Amino acid sequence: MEHDLILLLNNVNDEARSALSAELDGIEHRLLDLDEPVQDLTAYAEAVKRLDHDRICFLNSYSAILAPDWLAKLQHALAQPGVGLVGATGSWASVRSSVLNSLFLPNPYRGALPKRSVTRDEMNAINAEIEQMRTSPDGAPVEAAASPRKLSTSVLSTLKSFGPMPEQLLRFPAFPACHMRTNGFMAERAILAELQMHGISRKMDAYALESGRDSLTRQIQRRGLRTLVVARDGTIYDQEQWPLSRTFWQGEQEALLIADNQTRIYANGSLDRRRVLAGFAWGAQADPRGPA
Repeated sequence: MEHDLILLLNNVNDEARSALSAELDGIEHRLLDLDEPVQDLTAYAEAVKRLDHDRICFLNSYSAILAPDWLAKLQHALAQPGVGLVGATGSWASVRSSVLNSLFLPNPYRGALPKRSVTRDEMNAINAEIEQMRTSPDGAPVEAAASPRKLSTSVLSTLKSFGPMPEQLLRFPAFPACHMRTNGFMAERAILAELQMHGISRKMDAYALESGRDSLTRQIQRRGLRTLVVARDGTIYDQEQWPLSRTFWQGEQEALLIADNQTRIYANGSLDRRRVLAGFAWGAQADPRGPA
């Protein structure tokens, strides 16, 4: 697919710039440098303002392309009638419902997740691995020690979560909170320019823009436009069909078009981990498979 390759430099140090320059030697590209470090989605909003292309496809720093003709497949999906947003992965996961589940309150995740001790230990290990990926050059996962299953530990963890809890309950919809993930997505620039993508000063703001009540996906759907996930073979899926796409936290993710740190955490995980993640993403439609 004919395109311009643009590197959006967001708080990139001199060493990384040198490495990028060497990697792209001989490849036509241009640089778009931000004045100060910002959250990813704020950086995307700034790119939308500065560029004049008809369509823009964003990939983040963790993204890894898994199939040829990937850009043409996204473009083909976006060209379908009434489509406003396409991407490599989507999810139904809900921050609100996961908070209610952690407090033993009625929520749609009941019966869809492993027992709470397993879920808690897996989520703690995942958080440790994500932190390691942020500092590891190759993003390789590391072994994380399991949290002790003590009442005092659970109580302390719950108390720590009380700070953002009202915000998590108010800013996020209940499961299924259908949203396109922003590790790899494409839309018309004119549509992106109309969306509310500003005021992101914290990571919670970025989470809300991805999966909250006023997410990018919901803003586009309010315009009467479809949001599609595109599989590795080019098959497209409307949001009601996303669990069937086998692209994110489902099965072996065998139809995934663009991987990232989140898909790798599932791929490298045990069956218990896959059950937790698939349950969060798809509820009763979760279909995790054990590692090969």
